[in-house]
Amino acid sequence: MSKTFAVVFAIALWWAVPSMSAEATQEKCTCDTKPGAVQDNGAFVNNAVACWSREDVEREWCTISIQSIEGDTRHQTIIGELDRLQDDPEQLTAFLQEQEAETVADQSTVEFAQARAGLPSLMENNSKLAAACVEWFFKHKEGNADFDGIEEGPFSCRIGEATGWLRMSFLVGEVRFIFMIAPDA
Repeated sequence: MSKTFAVVFAIALWWAVPSMSAEATQEKCTCDTKPGAVQDNGAFVNNAVACWSREDVEREWCTISIQSIEGDTRHQTIIGELDRLQDDPEQLTAFLQEQEAETVADQSTVEFAQARAGLPSLMENNSKLAAACVEWFFKHKEGNADFDGIEEGPFSCRIGEATGWLRMSFLVGEVRFIFMIAPDA
């Protein structure tokens, strides 16, 4: 299935099927170039449970690429791989790089293309932080841990207190690549 068809299908499904998702928060598949108390500078996807967004901070522009929508098996596959690889930072990073490459094919601007070229090395340099983030995601899901998030240079990670969504961010220059996924049900 082509990526264009998948996006068109997801949009059509969004219009045709009432979503089971609650109101959008910064914890879900959203992008907001000026985060604040009210989300009014970006976008969200109602029925997505796994996605990548790209935010160009300078241009105040963002895109969201859907990896999985509610009810499909892709979400459970991603969760299973994250769980399996959480103790292996290098393999986890390779998996995340593969997911980003498959999901975010568009390089619509020179800035995005240049930032994307720097993303693999940034991800590799922060592989241990990413693994710690995923480990906390599973601990939180099981109710075993409080997590204040990780903010170290161009890498950040947080887990939504109310929803349990994982939000992992990599800042390359002025472009932020963000992986977001809901906990499994």
